[in-house]
Amino acid sequence: MGEKTPQTEIIDHPYARENNVEWSPEAWERVKHAPAFVRPGIRKLMVQRCVKRGYKIVTSDFLTEIRNESMMLVSKRVKGFGFEELTMDSFEVAKEKMRQSPRKIEVIEEIEDFLAMRTEKKDDIVEKFKNYMNVAPSGGMPWHKEALAQMEKVPPFVLGMAKQTIEARARERGDKIVTAEIIDEVFTNIMPASAKQAMGMEVTEEDLKKEHVESDTPPDLPTL
Repeated sequence: MGEKTPQTEIIDHPYARENNVEWSPEAWERVKHAPAFVRPGIRKLMVQRCVKRGYKIVTSDFLTEIRNESMMLVSKRVKGFGFEELTMDSFEVAKEKMRQSPRKIEVIEEIEDFLAMRTEKKDDIVEKFKNYMNVAPSGGMPWHKEALAQMEKVPPFVLGMAKQTIEARARERGDKIVTAEIIDEVFTNIMPASAKQAMGMEVTEEDLKKEHVESDTPPDLPTL
C-alpha cells in the first residue's frame, strides 16, 4: 500500500479572494514561518504586488522576488545615508532619518517583516543584503545583479540610451527596480531594430525595412 497523501490545508485569505488572487501552498506555508503579528502585512503586500503586475497566484518564487526587490530598495536607502556596511542597526537609523516620509519607512518595515520569516537564517539574509549593497546606487533606479550582468555586453556608445529606455519602461510598469524581465521586454518589443543592430543583437532585414518605412512615413496632418 502506498503512503497516504497528506490533506492540503484550506487557504483562507479574504483579501486575496476580493482581488481574485490565489496562494500557492508553498508560498502560504512560507509566510506561516513569520511571527503572527507580521503575517497579515506580508499577505496583504503580496496580493497587492500580484494585482499590480497582473498575476493571479502568489507563488513561492514571487515571494522571493518581492523580498529581493525590497532588499535592493532598502540597500539603496541605507547606502544613501552613508552606510557602506550593513548592520541590523542600520534599519533604525534609516527609519529615523526618513521619519518625514512614511512610505519610505513602510518599505523598510516591509523588509523587516520578511526578515522575520524563518525560512532562512538571519545571518544569511544579512549576507545577501551586503551583496545588494555592493550594487545598489545611492541615487536613481536600482538594478538587479542579473539585470546589470545582462547589460555587460552592450557597447558603451549605446549603453546610456539603452539604460534610459529600460528605466523609463520600468517606471511605466510601476516597478521600483530594473529586472532582467524588463530588459528582455524592452529589447524584444520596444528597442528600435537599428539600436539592436548597434548593440550586436540579431535583427532581420524585415525589421530594419519596417523601421525605415515607419521613420519615412509623414505624420498625420490635423484636420482643419
